[in-house]
Amino acid sequence: MLPIIDTAQALENLRRHFASLVDARVAGRTLYRLDETLMLAFCAMLCEYESYEEMALFARSEIDWLRSFLELKNGTPSHDVFRNLFAMVKAEALVDVLSLWCGELSGKHIAIDGKALRGTYDAKAEKCLLHVLRAWVGEHRLSAGHVTCLAKSNEIEALPRLLQMLQLKGATITMDAMGCQCAAIEQIHAQGADYLIALKANQKGTFQAVKAHFDALDAEPAPAGHLYHESNELSHGRYVRRECQVSANIDWYDKSWKWHGLQSVVRMRRYTHRGQQSGELLEETHYFISSLAPDAKRLAQLIRDHWSVENSCHHVLDVTFSEDHCQVRDTNAAHSLSVLREMTASLLKAHPAKASIRLKRKRAALEPAFRNQLLALIPLSFDA
Repeated sequence: MLPIIDTAQALENLRRHFASLVDARVAGRTLYRLDETLMLAFCAMLCEYESYEEMALFARSEIDWLRSFLELKNGTPSHDVFRNLFAMVKAEALVDVLSLWCGELSGKHIAIDGKALRGTYDAKAEKCLLHVLRAWVGEHRLSAGHVTCLAKSNEIEALPRLLQMLQLKGATITMDAMGCQCAAIEQIHAQGADYLIALKANQKGTFQAVKAHFDALDAEPAPAGHLYHESNELSHGRYVRRECQVSANIDWYDKSWKWHGLQSVVRMRRYTHRGQQSGELLEETHYFISSLAPDAKRLAQLIRDHWSVENSCHHVLDVTFSEDHCQVRDTNAAHSLSVLREMTASLLKAHPAKASIRLKRKRAALEPAFRNQLLALIPLSFDA
């Protein structure tokens, strides 16, 4: 049973945030307000109307419902108005709205990972024109922030900018080996956060030292300061055993000073067997460095939870919202649309109805009452 929530107030909070964005259009020469047009796009996206033409169709078809909370003095805009507006509004401003929606980060787990928007692929440049680095907060089902990688650059360049825009004190950051950079870890530590970061051969010396340390521990019957946690899972025809080994003693590593706040190193072994296939278990081994206190069970859970950014965010945007098929080539507009997708996806995931996100979107398109239930889930603490 959903709690009784003031849908009108939730919508008004969102509208006020949209109204605070800079409108670069000529004052007095526009028929459609910025805040109202963004609200139309947001509601259309929620109901599986994704392109500019579809947004205009949704607005025309649902004008009576939309006027229950918007003025729409001059009716609804055409697809060209939506196109021009998304090219004009700074994506970074919408990301600020997203960050406010996400809320407080202290005590939260933030998984940082990048995603290329395949629909922006340029054949001449032989690459995607837009690559977004996202700070995903699984507890909120939402990102705390985005940055885009600069042209002719990569995620390493974008990472400091993403960290700087976040209030990280008390949070825990997880990243793949891309984030295993001394400068990045120093920045995370300086901002008051903890880290758990994958270690690979891009940091050859540290990787070899940590690997050799765990190999040496394997030869000891009961190594001191060595913590262990094991989990077993059988799901969808796949068996997985995970073994997390944590070394609380880092005195053996004479260059630990390179990694600010380092308290433990981790080895995660995963053994997988799929279906009825014969043969040995598939074994994978990964290493991590962390500023967290040694706790094998907690660290194992954080390693596993990190991939919610792929399963709950990137996969949903690609498969349910068809983000990689979106042919919007303007990088600012493509980024802005990605922010709206993520906002609407958070509402769809938060609704307790037992249905897929795709079915919820279709139901929202057909049932204004269900649509109102979804919109009521915009957090009331998200206040302008």
